[in-house]
Formats: sequence, C-alpha cells, structure tokens
Amino acid sequence: MNTTPHEPENGLPARIRTALSSLPKPIRWIAVAIVGSTLVLAGIAMLVLPGPGWLAIFAGVTVLAAEFTWAATLLGRMRSVATRLWIAVRGRIPRRAPGSTEPT
Repeated sequence: MNTTPHEPENGLPARIRTALSSLPKPIRWIAVAIVGSTLVLAGIAMLVLPGPGWLAIFAGVTVLAAEFTWAATLLGRMRSVATRLWIAVRGRIPRRAPGSTEPT
C-alpha cells in the first residue's frame, strides 16, 4: 500500500483500495485513473454548468488518492484548505443564544 502522511489508514482512499484489492494491479490502476479523472473533469465542467462541481472534484481526487501518491498529497492539501476556510466562515457567522430566534 502506498500511503502518505496526509492519508489515514482508515480513510476513504484506503477503503476504495481495499474494495478494489481483488483486481490485478494494472486493471485497478486503469479503473481508478478513468473513474477519478472522469469525476474531476465532470466537476470542472460543473463549475460553470449546473451541478455540484466542487463535490465532484473532491470525490475524483479521493478516488485517485486510492492509487496515486500525488493525489493523496493533493487530497491532504485540499482538506487542510477546506478546514481553514470552514473555520474562517464559522467565525464570521453570528451565534444564536439558546432559546433565541434572533442572532446575537
């Protein structure tokens, strides 16, 4: 198994790799490359077309991370940026007091 510091052993890429472990390596490599690339390309198209573009891109990189070290590294970077963005957004949203209907 090719893991990186960004990819936990029980993460989704590891589960995908386990699910495809019965396939011979060349076939598994080609299947992961085709499915992951298709998801990434569809996600890029959905950035300008209706649809969940970023979700498809994240899903495609996650599938690619099952076989490719560069994708696992990219997935780790994407997760850290998304986490920092989420924390920044959550810090700007006003919190409601318990039992209150108006933001405080």
